[in-house]
Amino acid sequence: MNRKAELSDMLIWMIYIFILGIGLFIIMFIVPQISNGLRIAGLNNSVEGINALNSLDRFGTQTINNGFLMLFVGLILSTMITSFMVRTHPIFLFLYIIFLGITVLLSFYLGNAYSQLVNNPAFTSMVSTATFPNLIMGHIAEITIAVGILSIIIVFAKFSTYGGTQPF
Repeated sequence: MNRKAELSDMLIWMIYIFILGIGLFIIMFIVPQISNGLRIAGLNNSVEGINALNSLDRFGTQTINNGFLMLFVGLILSTMITSFMVRTHPIFLFLYIIFLGITVLLSFYLGNAYSQLVNNPAFTSMVSTATFPNLIMGHIAEITIAVGILSIIIVFAKFSTYGGTQPF
């Protein structure tokens, strides 16, 4: 509650999204490779083994894909909640805008890094499966601008008596 500024929240949010996007994309690539290897090995030719491998495939593609979207929305909500909890003076608006510009500039680089990873020929089979990570990371700069502006609006437009005796 004694935090005075939230300048770094947008940068931290964007880095978390980037790390989650790359990490979950690689997991979505590895899990089907493992289940296909187990199918080819033929160790579990029973009905239960085939059902378990199919369940592993669904987890590796659909569940992780939807989980990324839920984590993304959760991170946006947590950024908005922390933005609401910050009490700062309006004089810092200029610093917030500069830091948002730096974050957006960095988001272009992170989006291009993700794009280069996805366009690797080894991952061509996974590009159509990872819909949410590809969509979000393909538009990370626009999303960062939207979340950053919304965060700035929440920080500076909420009713607060800065320096007064009344609580929020």
